[in-house]
Amino acid sequence: MPEHKYKPLEPFYFNDDIWDLRHFYDTSPNKTLNFETVQPNWYQLKVKKYLLYLLQKRVYKSSSNIVIQLSNLRHFGQIVQQCHLSELADINRQTILEYLNILVDVKPRTIRGKIFTLKSFLEWDGLKTSQLFRERDLPKINDSPPDWLDETVRSAIKKHLPKIPAPIARQYLIQEYTAARSTDVRLMMFNCLIEEQGSWYIKFYQSKVDRWHKLPANNEIRRIIEQQQQWVRQTMGQDYQYLFCHFQGTDYRSYPEFPEMKALPYPRFGKPRNQMVKIIRLLIEREGIQDANGQRPHFTGKITRPSRLQEIRVKYGIKAAQLYADHKKSEVTLQHYVPPTQEQISQADLPIQKLLINPDNKFLPWQSLPESLLKNPKAHELDLEIAPRLVVYGHCALDPKTPCPVNLFPKCYGCSSFRPSTGKLPLYERQYQGEKQRLAEAEKVGADLASEEAKATIEAIDKWLPELRRLANG
Repeated sequence: MPEHKYKPLEPFYFNDDIWDLRHFYDTSPNKTLNFETVQPNWYQLKVKKYLLYLLQKRVYKSSSNIVIQLSNLRHFGQIVQQCHLSELADINRQTILEYLNILVDVKPRTIRGKIFTLKSFLEWDGLKTSQLFRERDLPKINDSPPDWLDETVRSAIKKHLPKIPAPIARQYLIQEYTAARSTDVRLMMFNCLIEEQGSWYIKFYQSKVDRWHKLPANNEIRRIIEQQQQWVRQTMGQDYQYLFCHFQGTDYRSYPEFPEMKALPYPRFGKPRNQMVKIIRLLIEREGIQDANGQRPHFTGKITRPSRLQEIRVKYGIKAAQLYADHKKSEVTLQHYVPPTQEQISQADLPIQKLLINPDNKFLPWQSLPESLLKNPKAHELDLEIAPRLVVYGHCALDPKTPCPVNLFPKCYGCSSFRPSTGKLPLYERQYQGEKQRLAEAEKVGADLASEEAKATIEAIDKWLPELRRLANG
């Protein structure tokens, strides 16, 4: 297993059962396409041609996505065999229903992925899929908020780490510090610690997005990595190329010393039981660790990533958390990793008491607002008096210290940086009715300028007032 990345790259042959993805991607360690179990033979040939098409067209930037496509199509091959199909044209609606039936216990997001893969495959072969698939085949996805470990739990775990085997403790500390995915940590290279222009970094490969990432390494984490490197050389020898390995002999009855624990000369690939996760769970249970609410936390291999990113966001802001996670969009960081904690919500008077929306008539998550607005709402509050008669109510997302080039009413109400709030709804209602009355009076006497101003004000308010009413009234 571990030497796969380093063996010579053999010539590519379409008829081979195993394709080395290094022919198509510059960085794809330990990535191959294995067609041996794709059956029947005619279906395997079709799948090969389709995946070669995807590879040659560079449809996916990440080799991980190609591996997923093959996995999905291999799964559908079970139905092809079960229904004794002889070509793709034999697939009908009943075939799809049979396939959906074996997916009944699969997660909704996975089902959607498998359906999209199959639909694209069939369309590539020239089949019309409008009669095969229905909109109801795609289950709805309800993303639950990410879980994380609060400071109480993290501190308690670190306090008891000296009780467990040092290599396991170091794996936990390095995974926590880097916020890396557990699979990427297990495959972290021995020489992950690098120096560039006098600064130290941890460099590791991210298999999900198929790219390398590096993070600044402080003195403490450098010391931990160097200790792990020394242990690897003493235990695994000079040729071992990973920072971590797999273990056996971690029976729960031998906590915390695990005297029978034995290091195995390879890291753990795929999704089998992560021994670090197993031992940290035992540590939490045996040491009676509880969170701030008095509950025992459920530790998983995934939980360290949002926990660390939440810590980064609280200390340094959302942009820092985005860069630390190597996300291309801050929306991903906000939605999947660092939504607000209850403590943050209780401390943010503005977001709780005055819901904000944007001019596109969509609810605006308060954690996406500028940090300065959250920390000091009054600094962004408008309530501008514009002589001789108008007032602008609300908040502005722009830096309050920067003069606005277009601050003439009603331009504020139609500006993309303007944020109306439910706390000022009665003021908007009074202003809205007043502008309607002004418009009617101006039209009666033929006052064109006053009429245009009133009409522009009403049109601007109309873009967000209905949604603001709905939010305010629950």
